[in-house]
Amino acid sequence: MKNEKIYLTEAPIKKLLMKFSIPCILSLLISALYNIVDQIFIGNSLSGTAGIMATTIVFPFTVVALSIALMVGDGASALFSISMGGKEKEVSQKCIGNSLTLMIIFKLLLTIIGFIFQTPILNVLGINGYSLDCRLYAKTYYTIILMGFPFYIFTAYLSSLIRADGSPIYAMIATVVGAVINLIFDPILIFVFNMGVRGAAIATIAGQIISALISIIYFKKPKLMNITKDTLKLDKHISKKILQLGISSFITQISIAIITVVANNVVGTIGGNHATDAGGALGIVFKVFAIVISFSIGVSVGGQPIIGFNYGAKRYDRVIETYKKILFVNIIIGLIVTILFQFFPKQIVSLFGGNASDFIFYQNYAVKAFRLYLGGILFCCIQKSSCIFLQSIDKPYKSMILSLTRDVILLVPGVLIFGLLGNLDTMLYAGIIADIGSFIITVIFISIEYNNIKDYKVVDTKKNNSSHFVITIGREFGSGGKYIGECLAKKFNINCYDKELLELTAKDYNLDLKTLENVDEQEKNTFWYGFASKYLDSKNEVLPISAKDALFLKISKVIEDLYHKEDCIIIGRCSNYILKDYDNVFKIFIYASDMDFKIERKEKFNNLTKKEAIKEINKIDKLRKNHYEYFTGVAWKDINNYDLCIDTSSVGIDDAINIIESYVKNKIN
Repeated sequence: MKNEKIYLTEAPIKKLLMKFSIPCILSLLISALYNIVDQIFIGNSLSGTAGIMATTIVFPFTVVALSIALMVGDGASALFSISMGGKEKEVSQKCIGNSLTLMIIFKLLLTIIGFIFQTPILNVLGINGYSLDCRLYAKTYYTIILMGFPFYIFTAYLSSLIRADGSPIYAMIATVVGAVINLIFDPILIFVFNMGVRGAAIATIAGQIISALISIIYFKKPKLMNITKDTLKLDKHISKKILQLGISSFITQISIAIITVVANNVVGTIGGNHATDAGGALGIVFKVFAIVISFSIGVSVGGQPIIGFNYGAKRYDRVIETYKKILFVNIIIGLIVTILFQFFPKQIVSLFGGNASDFIFYQNYAVKAFRLYLGGILFCCIQKSSCIFLQSIDKPYKSMILSLTRDVILLVPGVLIFGLLGNLDTMLYAGIIADIGSFIITVIFISIEYNNIKDYKVVDTKKNNSSHFVITIGREFGSGGKYIGECLAKKFNINCYDKELLELTAKDYNLDLKTLENVDEQEKNTFWYGFASKYLDSKNEVLPISAKDALFLKISKVIEDLYHKEDCIIIGRCSNYILKDYDNVFKIFIYASDMDFKIERKEKFNNLTKKEAIKEINKIDKLRKNHYEYFTGVAWKDINNYDLCIDTSSVGIDDAINIIESYVKNKIN
């Protein structure tokens, strides 16, 4: 672990990106090529555009499977990297075991649902708007592909874990071998044995089975991950965090499925005699788009362990540097493919053959789609890579919102409006409009996070030692935690900081104290939190979602500065978590298991009625819990986060003070 940390926090970013991204790109590219290879061989067989459209109809359902696999796999990988970087080994191992349990549940449910509800699913996918041949091919392809779903899902999931474990090349090899099997079997089964669409489906699941087996073998001897019986037991908090961190990957993929389904249905409705050809042409465009996005996301996902680990290790300078390099590569990718789509679309379309009677329409419509629908591909590359970046720095909700913006909020309505109210050609403008619109939102979100990260204090792990000591006190409302802190401060003749931290923050950053106090008292809705912004100083500096995020960053810096300046006691403010990697920090949690004890204190010291006291206790504790878990990602009352947990309703306030005083003196002497 030590060597791995030194490697990820010290090795040149360019070298790390090359190591992690290239195998990741190849793995994702080869996964995308599964469908492309089928399309090419089917398009040049007797099945023609009807066969191409059949695979396009089924394609969204395979993407649903992939989206679930990546949600769990990428979410677990992100949490694993952040936890390892933050020295939270227990959390890192639990997240792997929990993710495996989640993945088994999800893949079994999806496969069973796929078989039981085959007809309604195909109807939703848009099968009814196309020719009889196309519908028959689609049913055949769907049935066979579904048999390979457990292997397909497991391979995608395990690939994410293997990359996070530091073996991206192995993950790539597992995928490559499966793709080669598919590539070999496709022409044999389609042309030699005249199996057409059926042969393509069989070749695909054969490759998926081999890839899954190779991936499973890796976990006989992983580098850092350790799956045990205990880690398989679902932990509500960890499982929730996995899904939160993976939601962006899920939305990125599921949005592709949604837009394909919508397009299939719209084309089937308005396409008339040209429906099969137009749908097949769009199918080609969607598959080529998937290849381009494989490069974009591959670079970004390859950088995820680097960003996540350094973010957890508080090496924020390297976080920013990594993102800049990822962004640069994505801009180059976007520019190259824009040139190809604008000037060489006919050459791309010609690879996919097609023997429909109106082949000219199919080819011309595909050319238009490349130029119009994918006209904003550069903006899309930037947006997709930025979603992964936000995911990597533990901003799952922003990442999710950004993912939704392009594909669901803008693209789906655009296809429906321009298609149903216009025609096949006008529908294509929805793509470029969605890309430009989502790019604007991307710039706003990334600017906010970029400024936030620059405010963070970069930690030099060699300078965490200090001659000073700090006592941090987390507490339940009414347990006497603040009073205990004040008494200890008098005993040690040091300062005790609670609300005083706001005063220091206001002074250090030239901010308005009353505004800070208002922000500090606000209750936060973590889902919509990203839409708010507050003015925090006389210069009208707009801080993100932001006011409370920004305030936390600045208070964190004040707490870290206090650690280096003086002995002190800090009440709350996630101070135990902020200083968790520092020496001579004593992390205390004060609680009271007896509710009557807390009620009595509030009645006595705050002049509240019993009913008012109960309401206030429940409210404040809920706010403290939400605040702590929002910013730290760990449970507020988890005893593993503290050195001492004391029940004042059991030992009493005075004895609690004496226990802490004795404990600290023994440690520092």
